[in-house]
Amino acid sequence: MALSESARQPGSIGDIAGRLTLWARRNPQGLVRVEYSSEFARQDTMQRLKSQLASDSIPVTEVALPFNQAADAVVADLLNQLAQVAVEQPHSLVSITGFATAFHHQAAWPDALRVVNFNRERFAALQLRQIWWLTPAIMQTAIHAMPDLNSWFSQRLQLTEAVIPVEATKVHLDADTPTSNIDDARQRAQTLIAQFHQAKEAEATDAALLQTYLLPALEALAEASAQRDLRELAGEFEGWLGSLKLDGSADLAQSLDQLARIYEKQGRYREALPLYRRSLQIREQQLGADHADVAQSLTNLAALYYTQERYDEAESLYQRSLQIFEQQLEANHPDVATILNNLAALYTNQGRYDEAESLYQRSLQIDEQVYGADHPKVATSLSNLALLYKIQGRYDEAESLYQRSLQIYEQIYGPDHPDVAINLNNLANSYYAQGIYSEAEPLYWQSLHIREQQLGTNHPDVATTLNNLANLYQAQGHYDKAELLFIRATEILVRALPEDHSYVQGGLSNFTDMIQAALAAGQANQLSDHPITQAILQQLREA
Repeated sequence: MALSESARQPGSIGDIAGRLTLWARRNPQGLVRVEYSSEFARQDTMQRLKSQLASDSIPVTEVALPFNQAADAVVADLLNQLAQVAVEQPHSLVSITGFATAFHHQAAWPDALRVVNFNRERFAALQLRQIWWLTPAIMQTAIHAMPDLNSWFSQRLQLTEAVIPVEATKVHLDADTPTSNIDDARQRAQTLIAQFHQAKEAEATDAALLQTYLLPALEALAEASAQRDLRELAGEFEGWLGSLKLDGSADLAQSLDQLARIYEKQGRYREALPLYRRSLQIREQQLGADHADVAQSLTNLAALYYTQERYDEAESLYQRSLQIFEQQLEANHPDVATILNNLAALYTNQGRYDEAESLYQRSLQIDEQVYGADHPKVATSLSNLALLYKIQGRYDEAESLYQRSLQIYEQIYGPDHPDVAINLNNLANSYYAQGIYSEAEPLYWQSLHIREQQLGTNHPDVATTLNNLANLYQAQGHYDKAELLFIRATEILVRALPEDHSYVQGGLSNFTDMIQAALAAGQANQLSDHPITQAILQQLREA
């Protein structure tokens, strides 16, 4: 019987269920690792696996790790559960979940997973087929903290398809809206927030409220923070965090980081800055100047400075962060790759192209080695390197990398994700630079549609695409279309950014160039009487 299209798609529910079924039928015992983002997709995969193995009389047991425990206790509990299953149903299949919430806190993951790694022979000796389900966040730590155990996984799979339950579809505008793991993140966050309020009424300790509810909710919300309907919810977290008497704790620093990251994704840069600074201050006081968590805070703050065009401050922080990571971590650690990527972007913006290309290439090599060729981290590195090539006029090389990056993002996230919009916009920019307007226009409109849908109509990224599309119409002499888009872009940027920000000034400069071009072409009659247009015309007359 022919497989359906979704079953053929690498990383789909059908694909992963099929691979696990073949593995279970061929191997009486062993370990498999599956990376996943969507809990609902994982459950769907397990349902299919159980159904397919029923005909082979292979029993399936699902084991959940205990919540928020010390590493020794988690490992002991898991080994006891597995040993019991092995006695009662030898060679059965066991699905193991809950690694991301099993240990005391995310900061303890490396040490906790080393305890898991130390017990690898005990896990491997069990007469069971074991599936270990790991979320992307803990996967990054597990790759380096469990090197021996990782080598014993006979298959390392990645479940990329995401679904939501039927009752959750009411949040969509229409039934045809594609699903994504953003919906899972939204539901996790809102569930944890409800539990937080219940626990607070029950007079739970502030430490428990933060560790058990708010921090996990923030981590989930960070995955969905681009959603325009979550802006007010994100703002409420500052009040909740401020009400907890945990000043100076590592958990508070992590929470401030997560909330700042949410604000940053929403374009709320002024609100993000003090949170990043406070997080850095806490970590330096608690951990010392050369701790890896301090380096992460430095990276976060540097990225925001870069966005605000404070390049000297950003470079200094990136360099300090890179030095710490290279001292504390392996040379091919993904955190090192992230810093290299960010520093390369800064050098690109400063015109230091040779330095930037070298860092991008090194970063890409690390990401491909750590994650494989089809991971979002790799897609980001490809897109950044493509931008550098475009700036240098190396269009064929840029287009090839943009296309590969776009393919990865669409495969992982679906067609309507903000990262897909970024790649569409970048690819359109490359076509525009070459004068291939017929190829650029539909990509700009597709990117604009995704960004308005996912980020809201007043996000700076929406203004970026509006500005690019306006430039395209200006180049074609469609000054009336260009004007409308420039007006929208200007209004968004003036609200979101300081008046002297280059995005604001650059947008106004482009708008002015368009009006001058319309005047020179004798097409001023295409322009409207909008106040921004008239103000620019007045400035031109007075010049």
